[in-house]
Amino acid sequence: MMQPSMNTNWKNDPRLKNLDPGKLLILNELADEASNTSLDKALPLLLKANARMKALGLSFTRTESDLMFDLLTRDLTPQDKLKIDAIRKMMR
Repeated sequence: MMQPSMNTNWKNDPRLKNLDPGKLLILNELADEASNTSLDKALPLLLKANARMKALGLSFTRTESDLMFDLLTRDLTPQDKLKIDAIRKMMR
């Protein structure tokens, strides 16, 4: 299960400073929505964020995608990280 009060320190990660503002907005929204969501409900949130990005003509580079998942999963258990990684692979 994702942490009920996801740590917001990820927003200070220096790797985010060059991220497109539109992408950062979507990442923030996804993090806020996921903060009180169980892992089994994470996939619909990821799909929703992906659809929004496509509608805005945006896409994450491979590096940005890796950063996003790193930041959003940093508080998960190793077992839950493996589940999220499996979802990631399905989305590629």
